[in-house]
Amino acid sequence: MRHLLLVAVLVSGCATMSPARRAALEQDAQPAVDALKSADFDVAITRATESLGRDEKNARAAAVLAISLFRKALHDAVTDAVTFAGSVAVSSLGRGSFFNRDYLDFALTRLDGRLADVDSALAKAETDPGFTLDLCLACWQVDWNRSGEVDRRDEKLLQIELDERGEELPEDDARRRPTFHFDHADVLWLRALVMFGRSVTAFVQGWDPDVNALMQTKDSLSVKVRDAKSLETSRTHLLAGLGHARRCRIAVLAETDDEREWLPNPTQRSHAMPLKVDAALFETWAGVLDDVEALVTGREGLSVTELAQLGKHQWPKPPTGFLDLSRFYRPVPFVLVADDAVMSSREDDGAALERFLSKSLGDGFRSTMPKSRLPGRLTRMRDEMERGEESFEKKLRYLFWLN
Repeated sequence: MRHLLLVAVLVSGCATMSPARRAALEQDAQPAVDALKSADFDVAITRATESLGRDEKNARAAAVLAISLFRKALHDAVTDAVTFAGSVAVSSLGRGSFFNRDYLDFALTRLDGRLADVDSALAKAETDPGFTLDLCLACWQVDWNRSGEVDRRDEKLLQIELDERGEELPEDDARRRPTFHFDHADVLWLRALVMFGRSVTAFVQGWDPDVNALMQTKDSLSVKVRDAKSLETSRTHLLAGLGHARRCRIAVLAETDDEREWLPNPTQRSHAMPLKVDAALFETWAGVLDDVEALVTGREGLSVTELAQLGKHQWPKPPTGFLDLSRFYRPVPFVLVADDAVMSSREDDGAALERFLSKSLGDGFRSTMPKSRLPGRLTRMRDEMERGEESFEKKLRYLFWLN
């Protein structure tokens, strides 16, 4: 019992901060906050770094640094994607090497490094359960589409365009440009998002698809293992992201305030995002997180039968078996044969698809294994849509927003 009391005291001590100290830290971070609000991201990074140099426990400065670095990471990632796509297009016209792996690796390595810096800053912000930051994202005047000026498309990018009924808000409606009251739970939400992004970058670096051969011969795609360690890192990052998402969900449900929420719980009404949440949604959120973890670790598999019947076309004899997604985190190459894929898609009998999956994925396609509940959740959402209870698109938007 004494040990439990000691832990409680230590946790309580870490979770509390005197009003005077909090006010001093927030005042010290104010220049960084002002720069962030005016979309002067480079200055925000400099001021936040200076503030953290004076006191690394300044959660508000850490959050400003994280948001500014995240914006920079996304901006450069989009630039790299456009450059890469352009080089592929030009190369294809000249019948050259379509796929520049070196440039892709450079871009992914840089992106992962920057996301790691974002997560490091968020980890500092997370240490303060009382963290808050008021910020209007839609008020930023930024040339997002790189047209040379801040045009109407830039201004509308981060605006809230629809209300809860799905109707468009008037152009001059203040609800289009809300000021969010970010808090501790939102830090966890962003940490989850960052780790999911790092998982994707590591996953792409782990595999080496022969895209050039595919584009030239159009008959098969050979996918070799490029870096087994990256595949393991990808899974580690994904599991870490799921952990952050779980803690975020718990933190959101525990909130008792109700002020301009970014992620509202079922009892909160003050939120700008047109998302009507309820207890069932939070239960689905928890279920999806568990489902994804079970799939990634190989404890459960996706039922091919259920996946095939998710679409409008109902197979008279649907394929059977299970997809073991953990296979894609193991350093085992595979080959996708285009002709087999086309033939299997034309067959009403699912046996052709089963042969294609078995031939392509090896032990990634299994005849039996514990069934994931994820397709069932999607089927239930689709059925509710068809009954007119709520749109399938809106339900999916809820889950993507939460996760």
